[in-house]
Amino acid sequence: MASEIMIVSPSIPACGEWMTSDYKQRLKDLLQRKSIVWGKVKLASGQESDYYFDCKHTTLDPEGAFLTAHAVLDLLAEHGIQADAIGGPPIGAHPIVAAVAAVSHLRSKEGKGRPLPAFLIRKQPKAHGLEKQIEGIDLKKIRDVVIIDDVCTKGESTLEALKIVEEAGLHVAAVLSIVDREAGGSEKLRQKYPYFALFTGKELLEKASRSAAESR
Repeated sequence: MASEIMIVSPSIPACGEWMTSDYKQRLKDLLQRKSIVWGKVKLASGQESDYYFDCKHTTLDPEGAFLTAHAVLDLLAEHGIQADAIGGPPIGAHPIVAAVAAVSHLRSKEGKGRPLPAFLIRKQPKAHGLEKQIEGIDLKKIRDVVIIDDVCTKGESTLEALKIVEEAGLHVAAVLSIVDREAGGSEKLRQKYPYFALFTGKELLEKASRSAAESR
């Protein structure tokens, strides 16, 4: 008689456990482990800093993408923000909005909100084909949008994205970022738009250590 073979799978939380998890806290832990780079770096704003938030190490990670999307959707629900689509500037926003779109579909099947399509914003209109600057949505069917970026420092890339979508006739329902470095950008954005961040830079640096960041 052939012996039985038992396949033992890794411990994976059931769907219900995932759905009741504290996505924001788990995302914070992951960002602290994977996305803090220590050392002298030049920021997009031109300023120098002793540390850098490289959120793409988290937002392009399978678990990180999952957690980011849920945390963003929870934030939108918490503040009652309704939108037809979510997009943002290249390239930091691109993995975020793709994950949000996918997870919003899964949540809608469970009666939690409705699907939130994603769109991408080019720095310049495409030089061939349909010559679009906003990709992924039919502008005639969209009105209210959320603009998101991974990190807000001076806010320049976000402001450029906002100008592009408003010139296309879209209404900005809210502006989000994963991390607010509190370096002036969020103050500029709040002058005209509802602005929310999942974390401040100080929150992420609070318990992060060089050894933890370097071990990613």
